[in-house]
Amino acid sequence: MKLSIKRFGHRGSSCLYQRMNCELFAVDLISLKTKMEKYHPVVRGPVEWSSRTASVMVVLYVANENIFVLMTLRSKHLKIHPGEMSFPGGRYEDEDGDLLSTALRETKEEIGLELDDVLINATLPVVTTLTGYEVTPYVAILQTLPRIGELSDEVESIFEIPLLELLSTKQRNLSGKARESKYVYWYGANCVWGASAKILREIECLCSL
Repeated sequence: MKLSIKRFGHRGSSCLYQRMNCELFAVDLISLKTKMEKYHPVVRGPVEWSSRTASVMVVLYVANENIFVLMTLRSKHLKIHPGEMSFPGGRYEDEDGDLLSTALRETKEEIGLELDDVLINATLPVVTTLTGYEVTPYVAILQTLPRIGELSDEVESIFEIPLLELLSTKQRNLSGKARESKYVYWYGANCVWGASAKILREIECLCSL
C-alpha cells in the first residue's frame, strides 16, 4: 500500500489553546465558505467532450490551529507535469457526465479520498494552461481532517499545507514560464505554478474580500 503524507504546521500546545485557536480558524473557514458559495456557487452540467477538458478538487479543512489545503506531488515518471505540485484531478471522461463527477472520481483514484457531492461548496473560475487544457476547480470545505487512503502511481506524496502560510509565499513568476501563471507559490523547495497557482490566487483574492 502506497501512502506518503507530509504534514506541516502541527505544533504542540495546551488543550485549551488548541481548542480556542481551532474555533477561531473554524470561523475563518466558515467566512471563506460563505464567500465562495456567494461568488462561485457549485456548477454542474453536461460537458462537450474534449481531450483537454479537466477538473480538480481543492480540499480545505481545519486541524491543529490552522486551515489546511491538500496538494499532491505528481510522480516523476509521468509524461505530463512530472514532479509538480498540483491538486487531485484529471481529464474528463464521457462516463463522468459532468466535471464535478470527474473531480470526485479522480480524487478517489489518486489519493483514496471519497467525497460526497453534497460536500462540495464552490466552483472556481476555469483556468487554462499553455498546453491548452481548460481546468475547472471545485472546492470542498471540511470541518475535520479528511481520511486519506492509498495513493495511486500518479502521486508520489500528498501534502497537508497551512493555507495562509502557502499564500504568504506568493512571488511574481520571473521564469521562462511566466505566461503560464503571473504568480508562483512556495512550500519549502516545492514551487506551485501554472494552473495550481492560478487557483491559489483566486482563493487568496476571496480571502481578502
